Amino acid sequence: MLAIIFFIIIPLVLFFYFKYNIGSIIVILFLLFIFYYTPYSYYLEPSFHKFRNICKLDPEIYQANGGKIDEEYYNKVLKYFDTSLDTMDWNNKNSLRTNDRGILVYRLEKYFEDGRINFSIGFYFKDKNAKKSSIDKVSFYATWDNYRIFPAGNEGTGFYLSGDWEDCDYFKKGLNNAK
Repeated sequence: MLAIIFFIIIPLVLFFYFKYNIGSIIVILFLLFIFYYTPYSYYLEPSFHKFRNICKLDPEIYQANGGKIDEEYYNKVLKYFDTSLDTMDWNNKNSLRTNDRGILVYRLEKYFEDGRINFSIGFYFKDKNAKKSSIDKVSFYATWDNYRIFPAGNEGTGFYLSGDWEDCDYFKKGLNNAK
C-alpha cells in the first residue's frame, strides 16, 4: 500500500499540481525512489534496531565479536523471553519436544513490535534431562518484516503484493566466515 501511495498517487497529484510539467514529476519520482531504498534509520525504523540487537546474540555473530557461549550468554538471550536459566520452567510440556533424531529440545518463540520481529530459540540437551547443566547447543532464529512491498506473482497465481523478511544472515556479511 505504501508503494502504491509513493509511486502512483503522489506523482499523479503532483503531475496535475505542477500543470503537466513532466521534469518535476521525474525529479519527485527519483527522490521517492531514493527515500524508499534508503538504509534504515533509527527514526524511520526503530524495530530494525531492536532486530539488530537481537541478531547480535546469534551464536555465530556473538562468537565472532569475542563472546563465549556460556550461562551469561543464555541469560542475555532469555531476557527477551522475560526469563533466565534460573527461573525457566524446565518441565514445560508446551516447550519441550523430541526431534526426529531423538534429541530433547526446549523451544521458545516470541513476537515483538506487533509481529514485525519473530524470535525463536531452541536449547538442545546432551541427554534426556532438560536442565541448564545439560545444554549441548542452541539454535537461534530471528526475522524482521521490513514492510518493503513489491509486486509478485506469476501466471498461475495472478498478481499480488508481497513483502520481504530479513534474517540474521543480513548481519553476517561482514564476518570472516560468511559466504
